[in-house]
Amino acid sequence: MKKLILILTLFAFACGGDDDNNNDSSSFSLVGTWAGTITDSEDNSEGQVELMFNPDSTGAINVDWSQGQEEDVFGDTFTWTSDDSQININYSDPDNGSEILYYSFVNQNTVEISGDGDGESTTLTRQ
Repeated sequence: MKKLILILTLFAFACGGDDDNNNDSSSFSLVGTWAGTITDSEDNSEGQVELMFNPDSTGAINVDWSQGQEEDVFGDTFTWTSDDSQININYSDPDNGSEILYYSFVNQNTVEISGDGDGESTTLTRQ
């Protein structure tokens, strides 16, 4: 009987999860508002970007490339889907088409995003 209790006790500890692991990126959500500085590697220009991902798979993007110069602002709404590393965005304005972004969580409040071969990359923080 003592062996059975020992085996059951060892099994219980072996099966226990680590609930303190708050950096499991598979549990992080893109839903929310994210902001940061975006860099275009083609001309080294920088802009401020804000991405909003809503739980109903809609969202909005605002990018300000102005930096105190002539106004250069982009904004649109979109629908989105995602998997473990890719976000598919379909803009509301047909002229803007669609875009694929690749992402990787640094932690729950920081995500690295790069464009689909467009030379732009950024680190965004949850707002």
